[in-house]
Amino acid sequence: MNYKKAFYSKLEDCYLGVKIKDFEEGNIAKSGFSNLLQIKEQYFNHIKAYLDSQIEGELQSHDIYNKLFTFFDSYLNESGTPFFNDTPAYKNIYAKIYTNSKDTSLFYKTQNLYYVKSDTLYQSLTLSDEQSYEVVFDASEYKQNADNTKNKIIFKFVNVEINDEGKAQILIKVSNQKDLFPNLNNVFKQNSNEFSEEFLKDLKQNTILKDSKIKINEEELKKIFRSYKKQSEIDFFIHKNATAFLREQFDLWMFGYLYKESAIQEWNPEIIAHLQRIKNIAYEVIKLIGDFENELKAVWLKPKFAKKTEYVFSVDKLNPNLMDSITNDKGFKSQIKEWQELNLVDEDFKKEDLLSDEKYKFLPLDTKHFTKETKYKILSSFENLESVLNGELIKADNFQALNSLMPKYQGKVDLIYIDPPYNTGSDGFIYADNFNHTSWLSMINNRLELSKELLNDKGSMFISIDDKEQARLKLVCDEVFGEENFVANFVWQGKYTTSNDAKYASNQNENIFCFSSNIDRFSFNLLARTESMDAAYKNPDNDPKGAWKATPLHAKSGSENNLYTITFPNGISWSAPKGRYPRYSKERLMEIYFENGLYFNKNGGIDKKTYLSEVKQGKTIGTFWSYQEAGSTHEGNEDLASILDKGVFENPKPEKLLKRICEIATKVDSKAEVFEMRNCGFQDKGEGSLVSLNDQDFGVESAICRLKTTPIVLDFFAGSGTTLAVAQKLGRKWLGVEMGEHFYNVIIPRLKKVIAGFQSGISKECAYQGGGAFRYYELESYEEALSHCEYVLECKEPQKVENKNNYKGKDYAKCEAILDYRKSRKLIDKLHKGESVCLDMHTEYRQDFDIFQTIANLMGWKIKRLFLDSKGIESCEFDNGEIVSLDSLDLAKYPKLKNLIWWE
Repeated sequence: MNYKKAFYSKLEDCYLGVKIKDFEEGNIAKSGFSNLLQIKEQYFNHIKAYLDSQIEGELQSHDIYNKLFTFFDSYLNESGTPFFNDTPAYKNIYAKIYTNSKDTSLFYKTQNLYYVKSDTLYQSLTLSDEQSYEVVFDASEYKQNADNTKNKIIFKFVNVEINDEGKAQILIKVSNQKDLFPNLNNVFKQNSNEFSEEFLKDLKQNTILKDSKIKINEEELKKIFRSYKKQSEIDFFIHKNATAFLREQFDLWMFGYLYKESAIQEWNPEIIAHLQRIKNIAYEVIKLIGDFENELKAVWLKPKFAKKTEYVFSVDKLNPNLMDSITNDKGFKSQIKEWQELNLVDEDFKKEDLLSDEKYKFLPLDTKHFTKETKYKILSSFENLESVLNGELIKADNFQALNSLMPKYQGKVDLIYIDPPYNTGSDGFIYADNFNHTSWLSMINNRLELSKELLNDKGSMFISIDDKEQARLKLVCDEVFGEENFVANFVWQGKYTTSNDAKYASNQNENIFCFSSNIDRFSFNLLARTESMDAAYKNPDNDPKGAWKATPLHAKSGSENNLYTITFPNGISWSAPKGRYPRYSKERLMEIYFENGLYFNKNGGIDKKTYLSEVKQGKTIGTFWSYQEAGSTHEGNEDLASILDKGVFENPKPEKLLKRICEIATKVDSKAEVFEMRNCGFQDKGEGSLVSLNDQDFGVESAICRLKTTPIVLDFFAGSGTTLAVAQKLGRKWLGVEMGEHFYNVIIPRLKKVIAGFQSGISKECAYQGGGAFRYYELESYEEALSHCEYVLECKEPQKVENKNNYKGKDYAKCEAILDYRKSRKLIDKLHKGESVCLDMHTEYRQDFDIFQTIANLMGWKIKRLFLDSKGIESCEFDNGEIVSLDSLDLAKYPKLKNLIWWE
């Protein structure tokens, strides 16, 4: 075997990828992914050059390559990240999973990796039924998806041709862009695996197929399409510590080789030197692999720019003095059109109606429609912008979003609910949903570890899951939160009918795991008492203490020594029935008699009165939630269909389910606090609502205020936005994260209609009428960051430019690094000796970046006011008094900003 060739082939798999490198240039979008492939190719050549310089010409080069291939074969793979990839039993590969703190541990192959995304890499391909025709799939227009949104592959019929061998070819265009090839018919019906009528008609009427007397069997043709769709699906990861992992594994391998597998009979200096040489080369290769992984990890973990930030306010939140500017802005027509599309106003709506008609007071106004001047007039009119907002919505990979929210929300979130991909492989699910178990576990574990840090010490997390992953999810949650913080597994009856086509049993329920941040500080709120519960309490004897119900004086268990007979002052005696025992002592029972706590009925029986006023003013939550009390999947679909078009999102959770979770896990609390404030014009400081009471009522100059604390609810798999809609209606603050296009098509329209007061879901039940405000924005994605990286390993000195003094970023460039961030030379001002180094956000390279929201995320500050200064420059005042404008982004004053464009 040629081990040199085999080893380099394995390296090529890792840095180029067998399937990836075969792509034609047009197949991969101009994205971070394609840029990374180019960088990896250069880095592969760097590693190869090192190995050639070290091994070529050595007498035992064959054995060195043999050992390198034998070891690295188990870990290098086409995903590009080393991990336990090929682990048959005969290789005797081991992993450390034991600790002193516990006697069980969950192990999975991708445990120490950051999960980035899963993708299917479609390429042009010809498949045949091996008889009369071929199907030619042209994927030249297929564009690689960014991040982890699910690829929706689209097939369009082009024509039928005859190839050089005289065989009929059905030509199919493959894309994931629905607007491409508008004149071609779709092969499949929308959201279906059935052929479209148009496609079947095209085949039936095609002259080549007719002349060749080729009859198309639909099932055979479907098999060909299914085969095409089963191309290489690859999970992309980044190792948390590749160098340490590979070194540990190499040491174990070397030990096994020396003491178990080696045929060495006699140790001598030459053999020892040769083995040390192999180890040194392997360690250097491991370092090279680890260095590259560390660069990718730094890009993955670096803070991301916020961009495309907009605000939505109900009209009642706006200053009436701004209405002329708003209604006369050229963008107001676009705003009216959006209201009409949301069915919030009719075609006869006039701008004069906005303030004159009470029914329009909750219309949602989106700043995206307006000019910069009008937008900043709106934003600057609020004394404390953050305190006005009910929620924040972020379009991003949820790992990146959680990482970005950490400085601002660490330890402040009361409730997290998520409904992650169930890993069923369902074609109808909006996320990539057919992970290997290990990939799924890495994906969920990475995000749980971050989200746990956001919970306060009384907070809790609820996770919906079905039977496929629930057992593994429980183990992961035990690892992240600690077994002691497990609260309950709630069983939700999502379906109230059975499916007769089920193979074994018709599943009607889902699991909802609940974990606390700190079980010693955690408690559930009681459910509201029902009318039927209170109906059991009567007052037949007009007891002044109110309604009561009879409770027996005896119990099932007790001691024979405690049996007694008691005679009350009214002459009636009582003793426990045979086989029963007194519930109270003789002395306590007499006390109850004198408290008028006993009821002597006409049949001679005696009961204790249990008063309604003395029982829990609520019901303890149970672990089985029926569809009547917590809604059903059907109800969730109806909730969404009532506010948006039917079928815009499959199987959303019902609002009733989220209402129950929010109500047992959070509470809008009020507590009185005294503030010595000489002025009575109190302002909300962003933590809740300050309500001023009249000083004269208390005869003091200072005022007594009531601070209303508002719980924060987070959903980082926001889906259709049910959690956010419910939190809004229940008066909770909310944070939502989603990355699919339904962010704009489903979630934002839904929340706008909720704020508008559109009655749906639980609106009537909780008497929600409308009103509110929220912010939404995107985060720079990992692939965007990659797209602006360049390979600089060979650059020992900064590249020369026409004017060396104008070289942006020259003092900070990491010349010894593998990657550099091009934006570090585009987003900072010219460098001159003695001058401040500032971010330049005026350049076209800004690309809708919002540096103020970025700073808020980085520093953990709250935006108090956004305004244009006297020069018309965009500016921001934060809650700590800092005022920043686009002209004053000094990296020395705000050193954390450096992390946006240079990373360690």
